[in-house]
Amino acid sequence: MNQVHRLSVGAHGLSVLAAGPDPVEQAARPIIMVHGTPGSAGGWRWFLGHGPQGVSLLAPDRPGFGRSEPKQALIGLKAQAGRLTPLLSLNPANPPAILVGHSMGGPVVARLALEQPHRVAALVLVATSFDPDLEHQHPLQPWADREPWRRLLPRPLRNANRELLTIVPELRALARDLGQLRCPVVILHGTADRESPYGNVAYLQRHLTHAMVEVRTLEGAGHFLPWTRRRDVLAAIERARALCAA
Repeated sequence: MNQVHRLSVGAHGLSVLAAGPDPVEQAARPIIMVHGTPGSAGGWRWFLGHGPQGVSLLAPDRPGFGRSEPKQALIGLKAQAGRLTPLLSLNPANPPAILVGHSMGGPVVARLALEQPHRVAALVLVATSFDPDLEHQHPLQPWADREPWRRLLPRPLRNANRELLTIVPELRALARDLGQLRCPVVILHGTADRESPYGNVAYLQRHLTHAMVEVRTLEGAGHFLPWTRRRDVLAAIERARALCAA
């Protein structure tokens, strides 16, 4: 079982849980696992402990969550991807990374792959949200972002709400660029996912026009696959590793 430790990366205080070979001292392919909204690096702790040997396993707290700075929400997929970019260059000898995104972490890793295509070998999209027409805002969400109600929410929920209020235009902008992705993409999605409906799979298949896409469907599974279907998520990551080696 891998030992898990925490490190700080970059000038902006990105807090990261890490396991496996030292990502700075030893050349090894990074596998970077990005949580959704809300969430934290701790959601990937099981995978850090049980993940593949010989690779650097990294799980950042996205800005606005966990121990990372800033403590307030960082709005915009490009801004979020920019804060994660230092993870791709911890060691210049590292092979390109495999990026894993759960839920709203999926659009973040997709944007990161678009911004840094030569540093990304493959994507694993786990119960991800991409189709803007499948995003449904609760009528109370805008009110929850106003004072004094905003201060009544715990910080993770406050920041998550702020992200979700702006996500539809962000996803529409991302859709225009998805066809530029050329790395392998493994999609893992449950048919009973209510938070990120299964229709996101067909949406991705339509838009990932130049990527090799492999879909793994979990009948009857819901949204929280990193907790409920860990072995399936791990198998999807291993499949991405195999596609990189092919």
